Amino acid sequence: MTNPLEIDHLTIDEQNRTRALNLTSFIVEAPAGAGKTELLTQRFLRLLTTVNSPEEIIAITFTNKAAAEMRLRIMDSLMMAANNHPPTAAHKQITYDLSLKALGHAEMHDWQLIENPARLRIFTIDSLCAHLTRQMPLMSRFGTQPSVTEDASVLYQQAAQQTLAELESTQHGELVKTALHYVDNNAEQLIGLLASMLAKRDQWLHHAQETFDAEHTQTIINHLVNQTLKLAADSVQPALQQLLMPVARFAAANLPVESNIGALIDWDTSLNHAPVHLSQWRALASLMLTDQGEPRKEKGLNVKFGFPPTDEGKAHKQTLCEVIEAVGDLSALHRVRQLPDLGNTHENWLMVGALSKLLNLAVAKLWLVFQRNNKVDFVEIASRATLALTDHFGEPTDLALKLDYQIQHLLVDEFQDTSPSQIALIEQLTQGWQADDGRTKYPSGDGRTLFCVGDPMQSIYRFRKANVSLFLQAAERGIGDIHLTRLPLYRNNRSHPAVVNWINDTFKGIFPSTDSMAQGAISYREFIATKTDISDAGIHIHPIVSPAEESSELAKQREA
Repeated sequence: MTNPLEIDHLTIDEQNRTRALNLTSFIVEAPAGAGKTELLTQRFLRLLTTVNSPEEIIAITFTNKAAAEMRLRIMDSLMMAANNHPPTAAHKQITYDLSLKALGHAEMHDWQLIENPARLRIFTIDSLCAHLTRQMPLMSRFGTQPSVTEDASVLYQQAAQQTLAELESTQHGELVKTALHYVDNNAEQLIGLLASMLAKRDQWLHHAQETFDAEHTQTIINHLVNQTLKLAADSVQPALQQLLMPVARFAAANLPVESNIGALIDWDTSLNHAPVHLSQWRALASLMLTDQGEPRKEKGLNVKFGFPPTDEGKAHKQTLCEVIEAVGDLSALHRVRQLPDLGNTHENWLMVGALSKLLNLAVAKLWLVFQRNNKVDFVEIASRATLALTDHFGEPTDLALKLDYQIQHLLVDEFQDTSPSQIALIEQLTQGWQADDGRTKYPSGDGRTLFCVGDPMQSIYRFRKANVSLFLQAAERGIGDIHLTRLPLYRNNRSHPAVVNWINDTFKGIFPSTDSMAQGAISYREFIATKTDISDAGIHIHPIVSPAEESSELAKQREA
């Protein structure tokens, strides 16, 4: 039986699907199985009825497969309309009606879409960047177009090695020496660190190239530390801390003073978000969590962790497990471990300043490596595409002005997987678009729209520098001058209720309890199954024991 809250959410879902076809800018949260591709197809077809040419619409996604599927869906819909084959499903009827209107508009303008499907401009984010750099090779600073490599690790290593080769140079020698001192003269370690940072340079390069202000940066770090500790304090309330104090003192007393929980040996005052409590918060994280951030289980708490097999030890273990269960979401406490120390700030910032200069040098070396090998990575393609749209003074280039005239509507699929450089590209593509001021006939100002669709819970491209906080930021603040109205969807058309309900119950406790842009955290969004329930539907877990695990278990039995 569907509860009233689900009925309300399904009503909102239906209303938002209808709103998504309006000529304004939206960001749509579409969970798995919500029919996202169908909605994008409908949106694209709706836009085809409004433009002077199909090239005025650009759709962006992340994989060749997704781009091909979107193109196929649109063309199949147009073909069904052209052949007068109406569908039976209600949601397909909407697509069919939009296809009829799109074909009528196309015929009026002699587009010949069925014969020329290439006129539908559907790109992957990387193919769009490559397309832009090919149009303006001088502006993009590429000259001849290089090939793109998915694994540039060898090129990063070469650039890092060439950076360290400046050790004997008069211009950069002292800089390299300072950095080597930081890693105890371990050249291989420094090369590895530089190579890993080069892979993520779109996250930090714009900061490294700005004038370095240690005092301001320290203020920001203090704020982030304070904010993270506040989340931890909100998670482990003072009442629960009171229960933990005797447990922590007992465990710490049974371990060497230098142990991970040694800072709690005299703990008798509740911890708050003051940075002075950072070491104790870290110790508390070690007491309550494994190194991987998993809650400690009573079975694993033994003398190694300060809990001897005595009645007192067992009682304290039980209390600790009860508190862990009461807290529930311990992700904020786990993030405390990643916070930087706040001592020796002057010395630390001298080193940060030196490393910042060294990273800029490494980026310059990487550009030379790219040119020598005629290869670049995805980050470089995106960066150079942005350069092709903006000159040295921040003004739009001829290419940007040309695109500004051509592009009327931009659709971005899988938006949860965008990176900072890709957001910058979208800002450049939409620069100059007029927002709604209440005086124009278009809800979005000049009639041009940005439409973003994604599921922040499915962000998978962290290796491509994607960050789910960018999704939250776009939903709250928009992109550039474009305000995005948030449209949440709740319907799951793929799975039966028993499966969806199990996923909702299981993952709600795994995800953070609240969204946080600063922490890159996203809370779980429950969704609702629309399929009819069946008696044998559900989740069945089938454990698989590997030969190694099996032999280990048999060995334990033999020992017993």
